[in-house]
Amino acid sequence: MTSNIKRKCGCCGNEIIIDKTNVGDVIYYDKKTYHSKCFTDICEKRMKSKRVNISEKWTNVYNNIESIKKDSYTHLMSSIYKEDIFYFIQENYNITIIPTTVWQKIANIYSGNFPGLLGNGIPPEHLLDMWSRKIGMLNKTAQRNKIQGKNMDASQRINYDLSILINKYDSYLKWLEKQRIIEVENDNEQPNLNITNFINVNQHNNVSNSEDEDLSDLVDDIFG
Repeated sequence: MTSNIKRKCGCCGNEIIIDKTNVGDVIYYDKKTYHSKCFTDICEKRMKSKRVNISEKWTNVYNNIESIKKDSYTHLMSSIYKEDIFYFIQENYNITIIPTTVWQKIANIYSGNFPGLLGNGIPPEHLLDMWSRKIGMLNKTAQRNKIQGKNMDASQRINYDLSILINKYDSYLKWLEKQRIIEVENDNEQPNLNITNFINVNQHNNVSNSEDEDLSDLVDDIFG
């Protein structure tokens, strides 16, 4: 499922449905969301204001619009990844309503307030990437626990799996850095082994169980 978020334009008042294909056409500024054209129109209109303070403010905004677009992209993509995580949990843990306690734990992971993160939060895109890559291993762990009589409901298992992922984060960051170095060194001369092409949360239904297990083992070998 392709996630999207819905916002109301702070200018025209129409609903904006934002996904990864059109997020670059949306502006988030001063806690409001705008169509890119609407925001530009606002800038141009207010730059002509006879009130100097308003004219100067919006002239400055307009002159820094590229920076605002970059910040908007980061903010809105984070929201989309959070929505991706919501659907990922529903699909992989067979749960419809996700308890508030789970969301609070995830929010603390994002912010770095979760014990053990020492103020260094895990961004939603990293959590989703790690989680989707590790779901095969997590499923195996859950099965072993069940055989050993350690039964968990969906909420308990999500919390258990999140603890495992948190402990993997340092090795995941090291793995990401290695992939970045490999891409630079390859310099387009050789095909790049991009594991994301093999393991994608939206592609699991197209992979057989045996293939999925093999790929999960491969990722385990790469970042522990």
